[in-house]
Amino acid sequence: MRTREWVCRLVLVGPLLACGGVTPRANGDAGIVGLRACPTSGPGAVLATGSCWMFSPASAGASAAGQNATGLSYAVEPVGTGDGTLVLLLHGTGGSPGQMAFDPGRNVFTAAAESGHHVLALAYRSDLAVAEMCGPRPECYAATRSAQLTGVFQPGADASLADIRVDEGVIPRLDQGLRALDAAHPGAGWSAFIGNAAASAAADRIAWQRIIVSGHSQGGGHAAYLGKLFPVVRVVQFSSTCDAPAGVPAPWTAAGSGWVTSPAESFFGLSAPTAFTRGIPTGGDLNCPYHLAVWQNLGMAASRQADDAATCAGIGPHGASIACSANYPRWVSLFR
Repeated sequence: MRTREWVCRLVLVGPLLACGGVTPRANGDAGIVGLRACPTSGPGAVLATGSCWMFSPASAGASAAGQNATGLSYAVEPVGTGDGTLVLLLHGTGGSPGQMAFDPGRNVFTAAAESGHHVLALAYRSDLAVAEMCGPRPECYAATRSAQLTGVFQPGADASLADIRVDEGVIPRLDQGLRALDAAHPGAGWSAFIGNAAASAAADRIAWQRIIVSGHSQGGGHAAYLGKLFPVVRVVQFSSTCDAPAGVPAPWTAAGSGWVTSPAESFFGLSAPTAFTRGIPTGGDLNCPYHLAVWQNLGMAASRQADDAATCAGIGPHGASIACSANYPRWVSLFR
């Protein structure tokens, strides 16, 4: 099955699951233009003990011409001052932040907030799967992820990203979102995640050492790549990382390929297993069949390679790691 077909298949599983440097715009007491409370019922509902807000990247300073710039990012503030840790959540291919809240009260947002963390789930450029773009080209995967994260086209990246805008990148949108949230809610603790506010580069304006980076599918691979670049608290991969053309992990995932955050010490993974018949994936997580091989290539501790996520009726194996609420206690543990 082609990757594009995998993406469409994931989108159809359940109603809610699918697989820089611009000054934030404010509107007086309203804070970010378009900032509003998250719904408490219906699609995208989040029942957090603290405050939950939604805003678009465009309202935080990104160009409305960018992909998913008018989609909604989610920001959860813990009760009280919080513990000074941010969980960055990145959705999968073709998805959105709201689609990560399959159950309003038992989802990755509320699981992360249980420990007093702030949570920010970003809408970003994610219409094509990395495997769809890179296919059998091993060296393409690192350059393509780098382009998606920075918003700057990299040599060796897939040509479909040649038109990428800086403000479509994950890092610029994270920078913009944090500064916009701090401007809108100056006493809510968002300033803890702003590094050198005067720095010219978006990445230098982010306090990476206070951030847990996490994501599902494509988003989990991006989280892993961020761990390659920056000193984050930890990396949590849900049904990811998937970069393994022909079943061989991409070179950038090698334990010895250079990491700022150590995979052996700080990387975690949770996925439903893949079933193989004579070496061919035939069941289970067929969207990301070689995640376990990639975890092993990363050099992750065996105790942190959880290839046994619970599955739920109506949710496919690939989505179960982040959408099946039976995994809720494990989400809480992963974000502690």
